[in-house]
Amino acid sequence: MNLFETLDILWRDWNEVFAQERTAARVRPLTYGLLLSPPRHTTSAASCALGRQVDDWSADYRVFSRSPWDPQTLFDPVIDPAIPLLPPLPAPIIGALDDTACKKSGRHIPGVATVRDPQSPPYHVNLIRGLRFVQASWMIAPLDGNGPARSLPVRFQPAPPVPKPKKNAPEPEWDQYRKRKKAHALTQIGLSTVIHLRAALDQRPDTRLRQFLISVDGSYTNQVLLKALPPRTTLIGRIRQDADLRLPLDPNAKTNGRPRQYGLKAPTPKEILDRDEIPFQEVPCFAVGEIRNFKVKTFGPVFWSKAGPHKPLLLVVIKPVGYRLRQGSKLLYRQPAFLICTDPKLDLKTLVQAYLYRWEIEVNHHDEKSIIGVAQAQTRNPQAVDRQPQLQVAAYSLLLLASLLAHGFQRTEDYLPLPKWRDRSPRPSTADLINLLRQQSLGQTFSADHPIPFDHFDETGSLDPKWQKVLNSLVEQQSRSELVDSQIFSPAPRPS
Repeated sequence: MNLFETLDILWRDWNEVFAQERTAARVRPLTYGLLLSPPRHTTSAASCALGRQVDDWSADYRVFSRSPWDPQTLFDPVIDPAIPLLPPLPAPIIGALDDTACKKSGRHIPGVATVRDPQSPPYHVNLIRGLRFVQASWMIAPLDGNGPARSLPVRFQPAPPVPKPKKNAPEPEWDQYRKRKKAHALTQIGLSTVIHLRAALDQRPDTRLRQFLISVDGSYTNQVLLKALPPRTTLIGRIRQDADLRLPLDPNAKTNGRPRQYGLKAPTPKEILDRDEIPFQEVPCFAVGEIRNFKVKTFGPVFWSKAGPHKPLLLVVIKPVGYRLRQGSKLLYRQPAFLICTDPKLDLKTLVQAYLYRWEIEVNHHDEKSIIGVAQAQTRNPQAVDRQPQLQVAAYSLLLLASLLAHGFQRTEDYLPLPKWRDRSPRPSTADLINLLRQQSLGQTFSADHPIPFDHFDETGSLDPKWQKVLNSLVEQQSRSELVDSQIFSPAPRPS
């Protein structure tokens, strides 16, 4: 099966998500339109891509604002088919957690707030207006470990900040605001996302006993997650280089006053990196297109007040990796990585590889906002503002999964040829998948094996005007795509 047929089979599981069959029948082509509509990925653009620009478009908007369905169940068709792609037991499930902000221009959109721009330079923090989301993704890698991982989004939870009351508001209103702000913080939403994912794994017999490794950055390495992790869940997160760590408590030590909970002060992560008496270990992991040896130091178990006195941690220090901007240039170094792991007995190679795979969630954020067009829809209904981005991310995740099931991890000859300035590509990009899906969907529509149904013709034998508009729209998109391809892949004329 090709990409289009595999994706269509995966989308059949969405019929159970919606309460009515007509809603599912409307969502399926609408999702195709959201994926394939150029250049803006809005509801109206999706209707135009389907040739329904002169029809009543209100039903497309009511799918997100009125129809009763749970957006989190959209990711179940991603989890179930992805389980056979995981390595066999006792290998853990590797995931990543991070938040992102989607830019919005309207001031009256529900949930829009002023947030920090993640692309601002480190010496000057910029602000943008946008919607916040917390995303969790699974890492699906080749079973032999020799290749990049695919990050499949399995949760995309809205995280709007709590509205701030006016300055002259009464004190009880300010107290309520402080409580709600603490309860709806990004870390609290991240914790609830991890708990829901662990519960989803426990409901499936193939993943009930698997360990769930979740890799996070420094903003989620705090006491909210460390102290409330669900069972069979391990957190790998970055930590400050001057973190105040403690050694295990000596049971024979006698002290006056109340009992101690922590031992003596442990070396900081920076001091562990500089100490020569602690040797480096070479850990082979896949990164940047090939297997590379990383020099790693471990120290533990240690304890941290953010995790509590009953949770031992493993401190992992990764030596800075050297690189050159070009051949023969000066050798530069990246920053060292200081990590903590809540499972001190975890295999070191698995730990480092899970941390390296965390970069794939950043690739998800880039593709979702630049190619898929998440949160570009101009909606004002509070329910639609939350639902439509989750539907787009779930469709994007299904697209990635369909590419793995249909063509594997490598870039096959089914995709369009690479430009002349690119000699190789370890895997197809999201743009490659969109182009291939557009090509196969148009071929499926006009192929002889799938003719136009007879009920689309009138008594005179002419095609119904409604379906004629659909075909005209598809033909226009196909001709535009062929024109772009001819301009890109045709050889440049030689000068006379």
